[in-house]
Amino acid sequence: MIKKLRLRFIISALISILIVLSATMAAINIANIIKTGRETNRLLDQVVESERRSLKNQYSRSNGEITFYDEKGNLFKESDPGKDAPRGQYFVTVIGSDDSVWYTNFHMVSDDKEMDQLKAIKVYNSGKVEGSQDSFRYKVVHAIDTYRYQMMGMGMQPTEMEGTIDATYVAFVDTHESMNAVSNYLANSLVIAGIAYVVIAGLIVISSHFVFRTSEESYHKQKAFVTNASHELKTPLTIINTDLEILEMDNIKNEWTDSIRDQVRRLTTMTKQLVTLSKLDENDLKNYPFDSFSLTTLAKESVNDFLPLFDQKGFAFNSDIAEDIDMRANKYLINELFYIFLDNALKYAKEKGEISLSVKKNNKNKIEVIFANDIEDDEIDTNQLFERFYRSPNSNKKEGSGIGLSIAKEIIDLHKGKVEVSIKEHKIYFVIVF
Repeated sequence: MIKKLRLRFIISALISILIVLSATMAAINIANIIKTGRETNRLLDQVVESERRSLKNQYSRSNGEITFYDEKGNLFKESDPGKDAPRGQYFVTVIGSDDSVWYTNFHMVSDDKEMDQLKAIKVYNSGKVEGSQDSFRYKVVHAIDTYRYQMMGMGMQPTEMEGTIDATYVAFVDTHESMNAVSNYLANSLVIAGIAYVVIAGLIVISSHFVFRTSEESYHKQKAFVTNASHELKTPLTIINTDLEILEMDNIKNEWTDSIRDQVRRLTTMTKQLVTLSKLDENDLKNYPFDSFSLTTLAKESVNDFLPLFDQKGFAFNSDIAEDIDMRANKYLINELFYIFLDNALKYAKEKGEISLSVKKNNKNKIEVIFANDIEDDEIDTNQLFERFYRSPNSNKKEGSGIGLSIAKEIIDLHKGKVEVSIKEHKIYFVIVF
């Protein structure tokens, strides 16, 4: 049991740490992605603003007369980005109000400038304001800027004039490097988190040994006490039983001697159950080796042992035991399992009620054993039914120790089986699957 508790502690701790670590890594990387996206958007804004300033300066210096294309329609001049041009790989295409392309300013190495310019024109025609394309992030900004320039008057005196630039700026920023940086950051953070998780897992496993050492020692002492006490009780119980037999031989037999015999039998059964439960707690197959045997035969033999008792108490018993069902398990424990559930039905079934047993293979080819019986007690807590010494309110009036079903659960767990309990229409069902 301590091994199980320690294993559960380690697993729950590792799962908790994994969840926290995963959430932390996700939050850090999401924050990094958001930060990278904001930096890209900021660069796009800077590219557009830089291009607007550059264009205004050129219009101002050329007195509002600037040509971007030669007579053949080829690009004649690119704008001067100036000393304050943003750092990064980008290009920006400037389109006039009449949808004519003025020029494309490349601040990057491009294998095909015409193709890149066509990308910008396509984005402009799509009407989209921002988005992503290939390894680029783009933004479209329409702006009307004013600029000032000087014109020579009639008296050869310069006159300050004002003009406007109505243009749309389609800026593209290469995000290849930033995305690689995000990917590298993610990979590095996962490696670091993995190493940290392995180190933490090792520390938890080591520390759990010290944490559970005291509990393990107490558990072994408790188990030794139960075993020793059970053995010590055998002698006085045997003596009491022998004395009763002697008294009855002297014709001293009454309700009191019958009561004493019942209590001796109950104590003897309880001590045997405690020893069995103590051994099962170890969950060690060495104590209970597995062999192959016929479950069909074992089930029928168990039923035959209880049939006279069912008849005596007026129970209607039905069985559906399939033929040729073999099982590899500990035969003694499986026999004990059948005894516990049949005895449980004998004690707690509704008076003159129905008891049934089914042994078959389900549609997944697994062995399915179903015990069912009518009940009067609807206050049974199915969640606590397999807890040690649990007794429902009405069952306290009947004979029993509250240990039997706990032993049954340990037997099922030892054989890697599962058990489900349900109550339907005043009938309780125990469904065991191996």
